[in-house]
Amino acid sequence: MQPILNSPPILPAKQRIRQAFNQVATTYDTAAEVQREVSDRLAAHLIQISGNLNPKAILDAGGGTGYGAQQLQLQWPDAEMTMIDFAPRMLIAARAQLDAALLICADIEHLPVADQCFELYWSSLAWQWNDPHRCLAEARRVLKPGGALAVATLGANNFPELRHAFATLDDYRHVLTIPAPEHLLTACQASDCEVWRWDRQPVRRYFPDLRTLLRSVKAVGAREVEQRRPTPFSRSTWHALTARYETLREPAGLPLTYDAVWLIAIRP
Repeated sequence: MQPILNSPPILPAKQRIRQAFNQVATTYDTAAEVQREVSDRLAAHLIQISGNLNPKAILDAGGGTGYGAQQLQLQWPDAEMTMIDFAPRMLIAARAQLDAALLICADIEHLPVADQCFELYWSSLAWQWNDPHRCLAEARRVLKPGGALAVATLGANNFPELRHAFATLDDYRHVLTIPAPEHLLTACQASDCEVWRWDRQPVRRYFPDLRTLLRSVKAVGAREVEQRRPTPFSRSTWHALTARYETLREPAGLPLTYDAVWLIAIRP
């Protein structure tokens, strides 16, 4: 079955992000080490506390190349799987890995599915590219009463090392601005969802030099790191940026920290 390409209207910022993910779709899996770790932790949290959860219909919102959907299919092989992503080429890559799943190209802020049709809503590292409160409202809408919400996203202190390195060089935003995740927790509780798990932990990787570090960020579609600056760095600016980042070097290399957040809740 081919992906359903039902492309929604997309805001300019989302258009840039969508283009970035389309460009890296064929090589994404080779670079997405952190993304797999975050997804693995979400799966472990869900399985650990899910108890008698036995979903018959699962939605993977922002599923990319299908890594999370594969995990879910292994855990619940009889469930009907739907995966939604707004980058068509990511869905094409996912089709090669998912034998039995409905793939839909759509915006997860505006899910093209009926109310209360899933027992499990899953999303790993997609909400940070969207309005988390809109995503939460849509998740609650499509979940059946008693259905489980399992989300991994990023917090406001994502890539602090890059923020430090760029801080005195110019006035552009080189790192994606993400709302404080506590607001998401509060919104979830305000919607009467029962929070089973809330966890926030740094996930850190190390690199031999700054160019390799930046390539790793771009390789997973996170091109907002450099997109805000309209012109390339001058040689002097690049040297200054490198020098500032080098002050953070540890024995393992130059650090890059993801501010990872995991949330599991039950819809009333």
